[in-house]
Amino acid sequence: MKKILMILLSIVTLFGVTGCNNKNNKELDIGDISYIFVSNSDVSLTIKDGTLTNTGATIILTNNSNKKYQYGEPYEIEVKENGVWHKINNKLNFILPAYHLEPNDSVKVNLNWENGYGKLPSGTYRIVKSIDYEKAEGNYETFYVAAEFTLD
Repeated sequence: MKKILMILLSIVTLFGVTGCNNKNNKELDIGDISYIFVSNSDVSLTIKDGTLTNTGATIILTNNSNKKYQYGEPYEIEVKENGVWHKINNKLNFILPAYHLEPNDSVKVNLNWENGYGKLPSGTYRIVKSIDYEKAEGNYETFYVAAEFTLD
């Protein structure tokens, strides 16, 4: 009887450990509708060909103007459900340096979202980044750029 109890306890423990929710295998926690307006501005965001996976991508920010812009590390990934963009509930941590995007220049930024979003399941997504323009000293205007992508 004691042996059977130990076997049952072992099986229950095994299922408990393997059934734990791992961020790499969980379903998306889809949140509220996103009201971020993506600007068709002087700055564009694209995904570098051949770099997209379900855990990351290399993005390219391109400044097509003669203005100097700033951007930071933060970004969001949103998911499209029934034709509407939604936030994905999670907590992301970023360092907060400001990088310059010089006039008529491009920069490549490697993103790895596995720790924050996990492995994204099949679906339609967009990466959203904020861009800042200093209109006057200490007075910034912020707008958003995005790149859509689909994972099969």
